[in-house]
Amino acid sequence: MNCRPIALCCLLLALPGFSLAQDAGGLLVAVKGRVWVQPPGAEEYRARAGEQLAAGTRIRTGADGQAEIELEDGSTLVVRDRSSIQLSGIRRQKERKTSLLIFFGRVWNKISRAVGKQARYEIHTPVLVAGVRGTRFEAGVGDDGSVRIVVQEGVVAVTGDRRGETLHRDQEIEADADGLSPLQATPEQVNWYQWRAGKRDRLRSEGRKIVNSFARRIDSRREKLSADRARQKEIEGLRAAALAAAREGDPEAVEQVRRYNDELVTIADRIADLGDAAGSQFGLVNHFAELAQDPDFQMVEGDYVKAEAARMLRIKEEFDRMVAEGTDISMEAMEKMLQEMSDGRRGSLRFKKGSSAQDLWGDEQKETTP
Repeated sequence: MNCRPIALCCLLLALPGFSLAQDAGGLLVAVKGRVWVQPPGAEEYRARAGEQLAAGTRIRTGADGQAEIELEDGSTLVVRDRSSIQLSGIRRQKERKTSLLIFFGRVWNKISRAVGKQARYEIHTPVLVAGVRGTRFEAGVGDDGSVRIVVQEGVVAVTGDRRGETLHRDQEIEADADGLSPLQATPEQVNWYQWRAGKRDRLRSEGRKIVNSFARRIDSRREKLSADRARQKEIEGLRAAALAAAREGDPEAVEQVRRYNDELVTIADRIADLGDAAGSQFGLVNHFAELAQDPDFQMVEGDYVKAEAARMLRIKEEFDRMVAEGTDISMEAMEKMLQEMSDGRRGSLRFKKGSSAQDLWGDEQKETTP
């Protein structure tokens, strides 16, 4: 059996390099059956209740497994059997956000009402993003990448590639590579096992079509990421010239630097979202490779699916590097640089009217006289 695609993805999923996201860790409260965890940069191992989970940790359950996780914001997740998820490890600058990636399987969510106006909770799946505050809902991702969201309490806003919907109590929605289905009332009994079995059968018979649809999605996100990184580099060059002018006391350059910093951070957060969106797809693609190599699964055109999955997993290495570089921006570091300039440790900032560190950073930076 050729295990190269699986081994490659396990290595890439564990690569270090992402900054820890705010409030994205958690505690493994309870474990039932077989559950594995894989912290960032480490090997996977059998989980035990009471473990702290760092941002970036991946959790996987077996056929008899279940894991309950309490996040730092007070929210609770229950990872059902035969599931694979990851706590996002990508840092945002402008907005506090807890992000969960579901590669496949099923997760019950109870989101804390303590999540404030400045924080968000998002679930990234291969075909949609669900954003919530203070609610209870269940999210399932089939083996073919199809998604089902069932709301038990509160409100969930879902966004696909083409449109979005808002779900309320006792409503559900499904989505696949073709987009969102119409909203429906949740049946009295939700048969998740039947739903997942149908999606598994679909992957077995339509693997080539399904893997091609996700290849197009990943290629599209890579193009967007490349464009954002190119714009970041362009802005960095413009900001360097503006900083040089600011050192000479040009008051207009001060405002330019401020605008460039803001745009850099905005793009960095957009890149973080791209990283999470693509991350859920890369995790699913690795699952495609595993099933294509499983002789018991008997996937039609399994060799094609395995080869295409391996190609996409090679793309992941480049994608992760660009995301890490694009999100490696810190407002704190920018402030420190300006402080060092103002006290003479890194060049000098001439204090003419409108050109002090206070003017450059507004209320976030106290004016310092050298």
